[in-house]
Parts: sequence; structure tokens; C-alpha cells
Amino acid sequence: MKKNTTLICVLVILLVNFTYSQLTAQIKNSQVKGVYLTHEGFKKNEFSCSLDKLQKDAKIKLNQFFISPEISCVRPDKETVFYKDSVFAIQLTNGENFRFVNRNPCLIADTSFLYIYTYKTIITEDKMYGPTRRAKEIPVTYYYFSSGEHNVVYSLTVDNLYKYLIVDSNIKVAINQKFINDEILYSVSQTTGRFVLNEFLLEKINKN
Repeated sequence: MKKNTTLICVLVILLVNFTYSQLTAQIKNSQVKGVYLTHEGFKKNEFSCSLDKLQKDAKIKLNQFFISPEISCVRPDKETVFYKDSVFAIQLTNGENFRFVNRNPCLIADTSFLYIYTYKTIITEDKMYGPTRRAKEIPVTYYYFSSGEHNVVYSLTVDNLYKYLIVDSNIKVAINQKFINDEILYSVSQTTGRFVLNEFLLEKINKN
């Protein structure tokens, strides 16, 4: 019985590690430049924890193993722990910003109107190849948005925009007419690099 329990535990650990290894471009602790605790700090580019201002032995630990709920800001004299769901965003040394959604680091891809977040990962699906069933890795991207004070993040869908976006009803109607399915919401302008949805909303807001 003990052997079976041990074997099950080992298999679970291996499965979790394998699943987590499927994440693309996993962020390393050494890539993190600073932490924004609030949206206000993010707008003003004021870190609550920054390696630029700390001693050289300091570091920021994302604790990604088993998708830990915490981030640690470690100084030689003390360690400060933040919960990922209480942190607004982190910034990497390359200038990219990420926000944790369900503990997953999502790229803040566009802030021109809505804040739009993307999360790229790999899922495994069983596919039939003739009489044989084989696992196939499929890259997927999940999209999210926030608005207003940006306290809550929602999946980017037409239904959620209608429910949660606070704009005039005529703009909501226009959204439903232009973006007839969720996939169209994910379009990005080749000219500006912004989401077409945000450009559409800015145009409508400016006309009102």
C-alpha cells in the first residue's frame, strides 16, 4: 500500500513538472527588474520592489515551481512576500510588463484603451493517426482584458465586453456589429501594433 502511495505521488509530481514545462518562454528570476503593487504605481512607473534600488545581492523570486501564489523580494537583511493576485504587474529587464492571471504571467500587450493581456502556452491533445492515438502539442494563446481601475481581469470575449465594459450602449452595439466572434477581437493592427479593438474603441469614444 505504501509503495502504491509513493508511486502515485511520484507520478503526480512528474505530471505537474511535465505540464509546467510546456509553458513557453518561462520567465526567469534574473529577468525581473521590478514589481508594481498598484495600477497607480504602474502608470507612474514607480516600483514597489526594484532591483535598481536594492543592494546588489538582492533578488526577486517568482516562485514558479508548482505555480506558487507568492513573489518574494529578497534583500540581505529581510525578505518581503507579495501574493501574486495582489501585485498589479512585474517588469522585465527588456521592458516587457506582465500581470498574473490565475497565477500565470500574462504579457500586458496593449494599454491604449483597454488593458489587453496575452498568455501563450502549449496544450497536449490526443489525435488519431490511422489506428494509432498519439499526443500532439498545440500552441495556444489566451486573451484577457481589464478596464476602468483595472482591478478585475476578464477573458476577452464578445459576451464579457458586453457585460463588463462600461461604455455607452450604442458603443456596445457597435462592438457586437463589428466583432461578430471572439477571434476577431484578437486582431492586431500591422501599422500601429495595437489591438484593432482598442483602436475601434478610441475612435468611437473620441466621436462621442
